[in-house]
Amino acid sequence: MRFLSFKFLLLIFFSAVLAVLLLYYFTGIKIPGKQPILNVIDNVKDMSSIENENKVLKSKLQEQESLSVQKVELEKENKNLQAVVDKTKEVEQYDPLQASVMYRNSDTSSWYETVVIDKGSQDKVQNNMAVITKDGLIGKITDVKPTCSEVKLLSSKDKRYRISASIKGKKNVNGILNGYDSSNKYLMVRDILNKNIKKGEKVVTSGLGEILPPNLDIGTIVKVKPDPYGLTNIAYIKPSADFYDINQVVVLRSTAHQ
Repeated sequence: MRFLSFKFLLLIFFSAVLAVLLLYYFTGIKIPGKQPILNVIDNVKDMSSIENENKVLKSKLQEQESLSVQKVELEKENKNLQAVVDKTKEVEQYDPLQASVMYRNSDTSSWYETVVIDKGSQDKVQNNMAVITKDGLIGKITDVKPTCSEVKLLSSKDKRYRISASIKGKKNVNGILNGYDSSNKYLMVRDILNKNIKKGEKVVTSGLGEILPPNLDIGTIVKVKPDPYGLTNIAYIKPSADFYDINQVVVLRSTAHQ
C-alpha cells in the first residue's frame, strides 16, 4: 500500500509540474522563471522543425542522385543504340535486323555459351546467320523459334563449333576459329600452317563455306603458339566484341553469296 501511495504521489507531482508549464506557456501571467521555460520549449520546437527539414532535404538529395544515375544510364543506352544503328548501315548488303538480348544463362559456367534474342522465324531469322554487335562478330544463330532465337557465342566451349577465319597480314592466312581461353578471355584460331603470323594482325571471317559473310571483325592476335603436336600454330585473339556485356545486336540475314 505504501508503494502504491508513493506512485500516486509521483503522478500528482508530475501532473502539477505539467499544469504549471502549460500555464506558463499559454497565459500572459508574469511569473518568475517563465521566460527560461518558454525558451526551452521554443528550442525544442526549433529542433523538431530542423529535423523535419533535414529529412526533406535528404529525401530530395536521394531523389536527385537517383535521377542522375538514370540520366547516365539513358545516355549510355542511347549512345549504344546509335552505334548499333550506324553499324546496321555499314552492313546493309546483308539484310541486317536489329535485335535485343532478352535472356542469357546466369550460371557462370554457361554465361559465355549462348544468348537469346527477341527475333525469330517470323522475322526471317534462320540457323547459321551471323550475329554482330557494334564492335564485331559475336556468334551465329543455332536455334530458331517464331519470336526468339538462340545465338551461340564465339566464346562457346563446344569443340564442334567452328568458323572459318582469315588473318590479315602481308599474306592472308586462313584457319579455323575454335576454342576459348576462359582464363584470359582469348579466342583461338587453330590449324595454321603459316609460321609468319605476327602479334597485332587482324582476324576476320573468311567467307569460306558460304555460311557467314566475309570480313566481319573478330579480333586482334595477341600471341601465337605451336599446337601440342608441333604440326600447326594456334593464334590467340583478343575479341573485338565484349562477350560479357551484350545487349543490342544485329542479325545478318544474308551472306555475300546470296
